[in-house]
Amino acid sequence: MTRKQFIIRLTNLMKLALKLNNERVKYGITALEDEVEDIDDEFFKHGLRLILLETDPKIISEILSNKEKHEKNKNKRMYNAAAKRAVLGIQEGYSFTVLFQLLISIPNLSHKEKRQIEYEILLNDDLNFDA
Repeated sequence: MTRKQFIIRLTNLMKLALKLNNERVKYGITALEDEVEDIDDEFFKHGLRLILLETDPKIISEILSNKEKHEKNKNKRMYNAAAKRAVLGIQEGYSFTVLFQLLISIPNLSHKEKRQIEYEILLNDDLNFDA
């Protein structure tokens, strides 16, 4: 995965994670059941399935961390780390702002990359922002 692909995929992951988190907060964890099967990202989908099985967050973190460690591509590994953070944030039902800040704080993002992602997120009409 190239750096450009990483930024695009990370932005899309963040949009999806924030949308799913809003649904989880409003309607409960079971609201995600229909959404999960439409997700193309197998790593993220695996984590969401574990949430739906009511798996302990420590176990989810361990499983996803083990999968993450096997990835050789640095950008893909960073993407998986973000996906793991998203899964755990959704499980906890963080506010939009907290989950957004958690995901945008990924190490090794340049200021320009962060601004680009923030801009894309703020333009997304499907997301509801909290105060």
